[in-house]
Amino acid sequence: MNAKLSQPIDAKKNKPGDTVTARTSEATKSEGKVVIPKGSKLVGHVTEAKARTKGESESAVGIVFDKAILKHGREVPLNVTLQAVGASQSAASNSLAGDDLSAGGGIAGGTSGRVSGGGALGGVTSTAGASAGAVTNTAANVGGVAGGTAGSAVNSTANVAGATRATSSEATGGLNAAGHLTSNSRGVFGLEGMNLSSAAANNTQGSLITSHSRNVHLDGGTQILLVSQGGVSGSK
Repeated sequence: MNAKLSQPIDAKKNKPGDTVTARTSEATKSEGKVVIPKGSKLVGHVTEAKARTKGESESAVGIVFDKAILKHGREVPLNVTLQAVGASQSAASNSLAGDDLSAGGGIAGGTSGRVSGGGALGGVTSTAGASAGAVTNTAANVGGVAGGTAGSAVNSTANVAGATRATSSEATGGLNAAGHLTSNSRGVFGLEGMNLSSAAANNTQGSLITSHSRNVHLDGGTQILLVSQGGVSGSK
């Protein structure tokens, strides 16, 4: 279930019990039938909000989504966990365009993700940014080859190899070429210094987003990928 946050979430400003809302960015299907249409409202709440302080080095925000509200106000209970979080589309677009890459921000920042169990997911981030950058550089270097510059030919070859590696890592669960989360995405993408621990089934505390380098803050429009833990109830 792909969705986008409707409003910001901040470890310093939010508190447990605060409402969290999102809108589905794609239709959700079960056995080939649409059970949650695109644009449906998802409603959840904050389970934990902890800011970094002198005595607390880690910032954390816990989130649970409880229900979807369809047309005519019909509600569908949800039992889902947060599998991936991605930068808002505007931030992803800036990264693909090369903005703020030197600062390690956005997709090209190489932020690593964590999944349930604390396992680090390496080599799957920065895919869209890396691929776009590699293709651009390759194109420029091809012009250098045509001009007879041997050095550009070497760089072009290296960039082609980099583009291949980026495409391969996309397949293991990163962002696609458009900067969107895919069904295989796991962890945090384009948000520097943040990690995600997905909730186990029936865990009322929800999924936990943490950071040891900054206060957790998610902008409105932040992409989220939710995965059902036991089917969608009341979908008929």
